Amino acid sequence: MLRLNMEVFYPYPPQRVWQVLTNRQALAVWLMENDFEPRLGHQFRFVHSTLPGLEGDINCVVIELDEPRRLAFTWQDSMMCQPSVVTWTIQPVVGGTKLLLEHKDLIQKAIKLNEPMELSQPWQGKFMHESQAGMQTLTANNRSTIFSSIPIGRYEALDSIFLSYFLNGGWNYSLHEKLPQILVTDCSN
Repeated sequence: MLRLNMEVFYPYPPQRVWQVLTNRQALAVWLMENDFEPRLGHQFRFVHSTLPGLEGDINCVVIELDEPRRLAFTWQDSMMCQPSVVTWTIQPVVGGTKLLLEHKDLIQKAIKLNEPMELSQPWQGKFMHESQAGMQTLTANNRSTIFSSIPIGRYEALDSIFLSYFLNGGWNYSLHEKLPQILVTDCSN
């Protein structure tokens, strides 16, 4: 199970931090272009274009909304079999606000060997390998060479580039570098 937990302090009141988490224009500046609305059940998307040469949509649904304390939404790009969940928790502390981020994948059911896996998107079949035999052999010049032993069944061979980016530094950069800039900018108006 993938899980990222972060805690960041901002010297601003909780309502101000809530605004930069739930305002479409603010989110576009510190995170990604989007069509977010702070409404339970709202389906929205982030348009990811910060990785050079890669653009993609991250489809989301607001699953929890407790203004100004907690916001959670699903997160699924086209390379993910099932969504992960992003949860923001805002806690007032002396001198400002503590923002907690949890980004985790949903519990996945175990797949037994020889049991077909349900594919949620048609393209995923292109990135799946299905083995019908316990071993593969290559015949060259009338000689058989065992390449590798491959378990019978299906397995996924591709992870989400976007999810990996955020779990491996993207969230850290956004929360420590970009979000503070929008807090300062909008507060000075």
